[in-house]
This record gives sequence, C-alpha cells and structure tokens, in this order.
Amino acid sequence: MCGSGVLGRLLPHLSGVVVESIKRTAGVITLRAGCHASRLRCPGCGMPSWRGHGRYVRRLGDAPVAGSPVVIELTVRRFKCLSSRCPAVTFAEQIEGLTRPHARQTQVLRSMLASIALCLAGRPGARPAASLGIRITPG
Repeated sequence: MCGSGVLGRLLPHLSGVVVESIKRTAGVITLRAGCHASRLRCPGCGMPSWRGHGRYVRRLGDAPVAGSPVVIELTVRRFKCLSSRCPAVTFAEQIEGLTRPHARQTQVLRSMLASIALCLAGRPGARPAASLGIRITPG
C-alpha cells in the first residue's frame, strides 16, 4: 500500500511513506511503514548521501482513528555523511510532516495534545484525551 493512494488522501501526513501492513490488536491499530527515497541530504552540511549505514524501527504514536489509538512502526534508515568536514558522521532519515529527531509522536498527535493542554492546563486534559483514543504517559 502506498502512502500516495487512498490512505495518503485520508491521512496526508503519511504521504511520504509506504504503508506495508495494517493490523488491529487489543484495540490498537498498528501501521508498519517505510520510506524508500534513494538518497537524502545530511542535516548537518546539506550534502547528498546514498551510502546506507543500517536501519532500525521507530514506534510513533499517531492521531487516533475511529477512537482507537494508532502506532506507526516506521523502518528508518541511517546514512553516512560523505563530507569529511561535517560533524554529523551518520544521520537518520526524517519524513517531512511525520517525524522529527528523537520524537515519539507524530506532529499531528503533538498538535492535538497541545490543543488539549492549552484548553485544560495539563493533567485535567488526560481524561478527554483518553476518551478521544489518545494515550498519554506521565512525564
């Protein structure tokens, strides 16, 4: 399933990925996805790189669908920067509109949580968030 098809129109923040599978277990919808750009630019120096340096799976909380929490299991590739002057030896691919370095939630979910927090000032927002299908951890 490609992010640019029907799923990409319904969930535009997923248009930069290829959704490989969707499953629902214990009330949680899990999307397995990956990105398949052939080369990326280093965020440190801007130099293009195509030299892979491994991959790993990121688990991102996403906006709920039909009241069910959504988790995206995103396979992310690491690349080696080809510039010897760059302080970033390796870097991970980021999908515009979906990921940020070290984030555990998509930008869509973060925006939803920020709106709830602004209206209800923190902890009191946990109950309405849960009723919308958004899981919140203390922290």
